[in-house]
Amino acid sequence: MLRPAQKRQGFTLVELLVVIAIIGVLVALLLPAVQMAREAARRSTCTNHLKQIGLAMANYHDSHNCFPPGCVYTRAVDSTTNPSSNAGNDLWSWGAMILPQLEQGSLYEILGAGSGLKPKRSVDAGLARGKGIEQSLATYRCPSDIGPDLNTNRRFHSPHTASGRQEFAIATSNYVANNGYGYTYTSSNSNNNKGENGAVSANKATGPFKSYRGNYQDRALVSIRDITDGTSSTIAAGERCWKMRIKGVDTTYGAANAYACRSESHGHNSLASVVAIGSTGINNGAYNGADNPLPGAGNQRAVEGFSSLHPGGANFVFCDASTHFISENINYDYINPGCTSVYEQLLAFEDDTVITRAY
Repeated sequence: MLRPAQKRQGFTLVELLVVIAIIGVLVALLLPAVQMAREAARRSTCTNHLKQIGLAMANYHDSHNCFPPGCVYTRAVDSTTNPSSNAGNDLWSWGAMILPQLEQGSLYEILGAGSGLKPKRSVDAGLARGKGIEQSLATYRCPSDIGPDLNTNRRFHSPHTASGRQEFAIATSNYVANNGYGYTYTSSNSNNNKGENGAVSANKATGPFKSYRGNYQDRALVSIRDITDGTSSTIAAGERCWKMRIKGVDTTYGAANAYACRSESHGHNSLASVVAIGSTGINNGAYNGADNPLPGAGNQRAVEGFSSLHPGGANFVFCDASTHFISENINYDYINPGCTSVYEQLLAFEDDTVITRAY
């Protein structure tokens, strides 16, 4: 009598390939979802950092009846005997001024920002490296950014020594205060032109954060009563990333310096290292000067604006401490000088324009 054939155990080759294909499809669907969830968490953390900065600025205003300056001269530079002195440069920025309001009073004391002394690197101040001006602060870093803890792109210069001038880097920040939509900067050398609305400004700033020098009326501090557009319609600070790919080209924005800038001029390690302007728009910088679309621009790179690695735009905090994500496609006119678009209206603090379009 014949016995029935025993049923085989296991999978056929076709079944195995089908299972592998299904797993591959599921993984392909899952990975983007995981990446999106991680980016959403990083963006939320970044928004929280800007919220803390906005509240710190508001608390600073409560204590001093004004917002902190974009940068401020110290007594060591802006003396009463020679108020126009620019010797030594090295100015404290808004990032150092609000440290006590961020519960970083000890770092504020270590830096000496309120003592009238100039910014110094840690070794010059007798501190170990990693403390003081080189101390990275989590609140000043966007978790989506890839930049280093020390800003090697916007270096400082130490005083002349026996071995000559030496460069050094200070802590990196991903947040810059609003200097407005920019103003026209030209020079005798056409390659140094930054074009219409192409440069930060120490004293002609259309935004609330500029250079402060007590003996100069056009370098005065800005308070809430000066913001005639309303604090809820005026940007206080926003993001700037370290590097991003724009139109297939790696563009180095260089982020920002956390506590100080080299001077109030237009150099990349000067006022532009702590404040930003409209420039060529959000996430639209041009590292190669020849790609700078600003009218009249020479061979200058256009990286004085706002940018982020969050897809589609960047986070901002307004002067009322509210946070908003603004699209990189916001209505913006960088061709014509002046306040002629929604983005420029958000950057300006006293153009008296009512914003009627969503951003």
